[in-house]
Amino acid sequence: MSNRFDNKRLLYILGGLIVILAFTVLIKLPDESSTLKEKIVDFDSTEVSRIMLSPRSTYGRPFEFIRKEGTWIVRQDEIESAAKKLETDNIILELLSVKPQNLVSKSKAKWAEYEVSDSTGTRIRFMNKKGKVLSDLVVGKFTYKQSGNQMNMYGRGNIRGTSYIRVTGEDEVYGVEGFLALSFNRAFNDWRDNTFLSISTGDISSIKFDYPADSSFMLSNKDGKWFTDLIPADSAGVADYLSTLGNLSGQEFNDSFKPVSNPDYQILIEGNNMLNISIKCYRQPDGSLVLNSSLNPDTYFNSSPEGIFGKIFIPRKKFI
Repeated sequence: MSNRFDNKRLLYILGGLIVILAFTVLIKLPDESSTLKEKIVDFDSTEVSRIMLSPRSTYGRPFEFIRKEGTWIVRQDEIESAAKKLETDNIILELLSVKPQNLVSKSKAKWAEYEVSDSTGTRIRFMNKKGKVLSDLVVGKFTYKQSGNQMNMYGRGNIRGTSYIRVTGEDEVYGVEGFLALSFNRAFNDWRDNTFLSISTGDISSIKFDYPADSSFMLSNKDGKWFTDLIPADSAGVADYLSTLGNLSGQEFNDSFKPVSNPDYQILIEGNNMLNISIKCYRQPDGSLVLNSSLNPDTYFNSSPEGIFGKIFIPRKKFI
């Protein structure tokens, strides 16, 4: 009798504990789900006319993106430059698409751990034409782990990342899918348009090389055949050169240079279905080279003799 009584009492106790556990879960879950935002960033992307980005201190001073007549420029202090359009648009699109996976902290004491304080994270502010702040947040560190899934927009192959975000003015820290820190925690120059040449080389009909002394010459296409002045050109040499012109980027900006004389070297590219492209090179007193392309007319780049200069300004003998 005693054993039956004990067993029955244990069943009652166990049943009571299950009821208490179920009640606790029912109370706790709604409270947690109510604190998890459905979206962290929510605004009309067409209203954004200014983006202010403050990277971590190791990546330099803050800078801003300004939309002017449908195009983006990026500015830091007195330096203003065309921005990389696709990457600037991606700032808005990527943040609008993220959704919180979980709420990792409600405490300001955890900001340092997730690198979402004003000094350890990357702060991004979106503003409209009137200066109203549409969204203000801090992107912190990211973690990653191996995954068996195929590559998607938030992963790198079989690696999946989690980034940590905090909305400015709030204590909560959220984990979101993706590598946001890699996307946004970059220096000012990384966002600038460094296009030097971008040409459909099949449209080129002539290239005029204006060099010092008597070393100038003309490369021209006549009825499908290339000539160096009046001499038939080496077809392989021309093909290699044209492939180089197709897509070139500057590597080092020179924001202090202002031309005070005519260029020492100049190339004029003409063709069908394209505007003429002018490339200029200025040799400095110390022997350094500064280049400019009409495709990015307000931007100057430094080059070594083996850099862009050596790829573009080649001697006549290379085509013979």
